[in-house]
Amino acid sequence: MSLRIHGLALAASLALVTNLAQAVCFADSPLTRPDDRYQAVDGSNGAEVKDSQTGLVWQRCMHGQTWDGTTCSGNVLPQDWSGASKTAAAAKPWRLPTQAELEGLIEKSCSKPALNNHWFGTGPMGWVWTATDMGSPDGAVVVNTESGLIANLIKKLPLYVRWVR
Repeated sequence: MSLRIHGLALAASLALVTNLAQAVCFADSPLTRPDDRYQAVDGSNGAEVKDSQTGLVWQRCMHGQTWDGTTCSGNVLPQDWSGASKTAAAAKPWRLPTQAELEGLIEKSCSKPALNNHWFGTGPMGWVWTATDMGSPDGAVVVNTESGLIANLIKKLPLYVRWVR
């Protein structure tokens, strides 16, 4: 049992490793999520970003951080899936994104972060919860904003949260 707990602690630690380095992009590939696809929502001071192709509005920073006009500041509040779902439900009109919605933010030509660097490149990168439940009490879909990978992780792990509406 203690080995399992240590394994979960290690997985959680690795999941929350942050990398604030400049994005690494393929020089010969056009960006799939260029800067002009996004715009700051009026009256949000840039804290909310609208995707002109999907119409979705995203929080620019991870849950717990605030946009100060230049960067995401403050402490990220990692949560397990249940906590993230409850927090998002209480923050209406915000909610957890579906797997497809969060995958829609992934910049396929870049990594570290695998997001549009101008709009979403400040703050920590790592595994982010989606609302997509795997149909079991144990797993839900997550998307890694550093690499673009998609996985099914244990709902009890404290991971990042990014809200959408």
